[in-house]
Amino acid sequence: MRPTQQILEVGCRLVETGLSDGTSGNISLRCAERSHILITPSGRDFRLLTERDLVRVDLETGEATGLWQPSSEWRLHVAIYLARSDVNAIVHHHATWASAVAVARKSIPVLVDEAADIGPIPTAPYAPSATAELAANAAREFAQGSNAVLLANHGAVVVGRDLAEAFRRALESERLAKIFVGAQSLGGAQALDEVQVTVNRKFFEDYRDPEKYRPLPPGSLGIRGPVRLEDLVSYGFRAGITFASLVQGMILQRLHKMRL
Repeated sequence: MRPTQQILEVGCRLVETGLSDGTSGNISLRCAERSHILITPSGRDFRLLTERDLVRVDLETGEATGLWQPSSEWRLHVAIYLARSDVNAIVHHHATWASAVAVARKSIPVLVDEAADIGPIPTAPYAPSATAELAANAAREFAQGSNAVLLANHGAVVVGRDLAEAFRRALESERLAKIFVGAQSLGGAQALDEVQVTVNRKFFEDYRDPEKYRPLPPGSLGIRGPVRLEDLVSYGFRAGITFASLVQGMILQRLHKMRL
């Protein structure tokens, strides 16, 4: 899949998973030559984007090239890329639970085993949206090695070596924020210690290494043939989803694939 297609796919996935309403948040990817990034345009719905809509931004000059203005948070993305040479993809979202923790200006420690991959999630000091000050505040936290940072009274930013990793961490950051809020309401969130974090980080690095982890072939999962209409109806009842919403989701996915 081309880099441009990857961005479009992640944009639609952000909407599908509830991390975006379609226009909130932004996505970027470092270009192969590493001197530029591709970023989503300002104010346009992820579900309606085409590859031509993405904007190219020079990391050194900030000059933008494309049909539209780049995301208003392009400075945030540029500052993070300049602070972290290992980062090749960034996802910024305004999901509810992460935003709640950001409003409380709390930091999320490593609470569960799989969170070791991200590490502690600090909250950067407040600065107005789309400003150089906001970009500098976030980049300062990422320079310390964080893989996810909350922006005070704003939202969350996550990074990855590729877009798949950044998207996974975007989902995980929202889940961890929800766990944190719930644990705090039950008497206090108890963090893993440094040794436990180190052990778990190594485990998940090996687990996700394609050279060490081999997924089971499709046949071994008990999946046989295409999904039938009755399968969808049955799933809808079990999951509490209406048949109409299932059909709507399938149509949107089909349109998205046609655009690709």
